Amino acid sequence: MKKTYFSLTGFIILISINYILSNYTKQDITGSLNNIDFYKIIKQSLQPQLVFLLIIFFSRENIKAPIFSMFMFGYIIIELILRYFNGKEIIEYNYAIGMALGIILVFVIESLKEKFIIKGKQIKNDN
Repeated sequence: MKKTYFSLTGFIILISINYILSNYTKQDITGSLNNIDFYKIIKQSLQPQLVFLLIIFFSRENIKAPIFSMFMFGYIIIELILRYFNGKEIIEYNYAIGMALGIILVFVIESLKEKFIIKGKQIKNDN
């Protein structure tokens, strides 16, 4: 399977899951900001995966998951700091847990990419 088809298929699947989950994660501002919400965590975990698949799709070079995860951890830390100093003193746990879970799942995507793309190239080279 080609790299572009792999990332495009994964991107379409994750976008459809994100759309389905958006019905369950309507914004509720009822004072329950720090309650753990499973659907919000899953929806937040899709963001790093979608960004990773887009980078794979548009890049000529292969990006590795550890480099991407360091970039995303920096992004998460900066965003949490800016949220804290922008008047939202309460840290939203659903965001932090979801993004960390998404970064872990990026490593799963990387292993699937290696499994399908590299094995496909090896089979072509053997023939």
